[in-house]
Amino acid sequence: MSWAYEPGEVLCDEYVVRLLLGQGGMGEVYLVEHVSSGDLRAAKVMRVRSGATDADLVGFRREALSLLNLGNHPMVVRLFDVREDGRDTVLLMEYVAPESGCTTLQDCIGRTQDYNDRLIGAWSVEFCVGMEHALACRMAAHRDIKPGNLLIGSSPFLKIADFGLALAASHHPAVVDDKPRRVSQLQWLKSADGRLTCGTPGYIAPELFAGGKASPQSDMFSFGVTLWQVAARSLASAYEVTFDGDPTEYQRAILKKAHAHAVRPIDSPYFEVIRRCLAPDPLRRYPDFPSLREAIKSAAKAAGVCAMDFMVAAGFRGSFEEFVTRGRSYLVLGRYERALRILDQAVQHKPDSPEALVAQGEALTHRGQFRQAVRAYESAHRLNPDSDAPLTGLALAWLDIGNTAQARAALDRVLSRHPANLDAQLILARIMGAEGNNRGALDAVEKVIVADPQDWRAHDYHGRALWGLGKLVDAAKAFGTCLRINPLTLDARLSLASVLTEQKDLSAADAEYQHGIRLFKDNPEALNKIAAHMAEHGHAKKAIGLFEAIADAEPGSRSIMLVNIGNAHLRLDDRQSAIESFQQAIKADPENALAYSRLGDMENENGRIEKAAGYFARACTIELDNASYHASAGTAYLQLKDNNRAATHLRRSVELFPEQPLTLYNLAVALLFTDTEDAAIKELAKAVRIDDGYARAWYLKAQVEKHLGRTADAAASARRAAAKLSDLAAHEREALRALIG
Repeated sequence: MSWAYEPGEVLCDEYVVRLLLGQGGMGEVYLVEHVSSGDLRAAKVMRVRSGATDADLVGFRREALSLLNLGNHPMVVRLFDVREDGRDTVLLMEYVAPESGCTTLQDCIGRTQDYNDRLIGAWSVEFCVGMEHALACRMAAHRDIKPGNLLIGSSPFLKIADFGLALAASHHPAVVDDKPRRVSQLQWLKSADGRLTCGTPGYIAPELFAGGKASPQSDMFSFGVTLWQVAARSLASAYEVTFDGDPTEYQRAILKKAHAHAVRPIDSPYFEVIRRCLAPDPLRRYPDFPSLREAIKSAAKAAGVCAMDFMVAAGFRGSFEEFVTRGRSYLVLGRYERALRILDQAVQHKPDSPEALVAQGEALTHRGQFRQAVRAYESAHRLNPDSDAPLTGLALAWLDIGNTAQARAALDRVLSRHPANLDAQLILARIMGAEGNNRGALDAVEKVIVADPQDWRAHDYHGRALWGLGKLVDAAKAFGTCLRINPLTLDARLSLASVLTEQKDLSAADAEYQHGIRLFKDNPEALNKIAAHMAEHGHAKKAIGLFEAIADAEPGSRSIMLVNIGNAHLRLDDRQSAIESFQQAIKADPENALAYSRLGDMENENGRIEKAAGYFARACTIELDNASYHASAGTAYLQLKDNNRAATHLRRSVELFPEQPLTLYNLAVALLFTDTEDAAIKELAKAVRIDDGYARAWYLKAQVEKHLGRTADAAASARRAAAKLSDLAAHEREALRALIG
């Protein structure tokens, strides 16, 4: 089995590999050093075996998410960051340095045996405290308690390692194709009924081998075996069984002894605690880890051994940098809402951190809050103008808003400095596609594919460029290549579904949607994205069912799901059902600004402008800093000729987000009606600076300048308007010709 990295190689662009710490059923573990800070981490490279399925990958992500949720606790090895390398995943963990050659309890048992009953009691209590924390964080079970996963080393406390990763290894990732050299390296085997069982042979509870589910009591059994070995100072079995090379037979022999409760006696004050942990019936073990902790303390006290206990406050605590990496890790795992909450706190705590602002911008982009993302990236760029990351993020955010000119301006600054930046070249291809230059986009993407054939993003963009050229068959192949490299690329899967829909292959498109639903069944954000895409691309009826399922599974999301259901009804041209859904959304959550805004849109389309203005104004009072809601309210009041209110809302909108040519134009109109022509010209000037091809703004500017007697300015503005006559109404074209004449 070859290693993924050699000493001296760079991992995740930031860490230098120093040495291999270990390898086994989980892949490899390396000691790595951060290139700038010098911080040491243990990097677990979870390598995908050739037969890993899409569901395997999702299963591993789920476990990594659970591990991330454990936060910062002195008795749990910390997960700092989650990175991706193709299909493989890298976990950057807390590094526990060895002490006297020992890092784990397994090392202590096998090498030094230099510890006493007081230390055994302290380790046991610390283990219980760590497990209590994990279970309080909704971790179902550890699944692989053994001496090798309990770290001591230079740490003042015992630390539990590899939470939940045994389950991941049994499904997904690592190089489990090679036979382990020792039974302790095996982390899965067949249970009695032929299913996979997580854990290490010799430590697996009887009920798991019989097909039961992992639980705190099954972890307690594994700890009983571990505690026996620590107290006996031996890595032999707690039963009269030896390993003869067959892990399954070894486990079967142990289970036979375990069912008979034939634990080998040892001279230890903790032996009765061990026997109860090893009770064959889970109900006869301790009911929970606090009870086990008290039993350990009582046993120590009865033997005259000083017993220790620990009180640890709940919750995540850590440095500012750890907060940022935690937020980024949630981004990698597709939990954008949670990532944004953490990164918002980080930016609030330290608003001058470019790293936090870039990560916040990425989270905002994923959440569809593109204007706020622009502001985050702009702030990051001002603080660190030499970094490419704020500019590439800015380009993507502008692209999502639809402003290709601003996107290209941001990206040009990156390419002028680093023309070989593959990320920038891919974004350039997207910009070209948005500009309608699909041939140029295709050429740009194909250059990136030549440079890096395994870059899944390049194949995703390749598919988009081919799609833009109408080459649907080739586009589907490109999206398929992307998904073979990275099956969890949701955008590529949705794009493939769209292409199949265009080809009238609705069953194949539906199969892609269903595949995505299965992959992301535990991720409401991803499911919502799938349902929204279905609604927009001809599958609205099925989308409604998925929205309803999300609302049932996540009651807190019911109001926003009702808005989405209303949008889907509009796709089906069922306006009455849409209105009812939006109204139900408001009943479910009277503070749902989006529901009021959607009702405002519908009233506006029906010509009931006064009602529309009321709904938009209500949305503005709920979300004071939403530029879109203020723009809608201002436009409605402008139609009602309530010019002062219109100007107030429109001005607020451009204060929040100045780059809105249409909103600036409407603000200018409102100001004209309130006899403030100079102010109107200033707003029109801003509009045409942002979009110099905005014919109506040039036209209105020319008319106002003529009225003010600024003939030369009026003539210049009129000529700019005339460059795009087709954008003007018939009466505006006639007036413009007269003005130029």
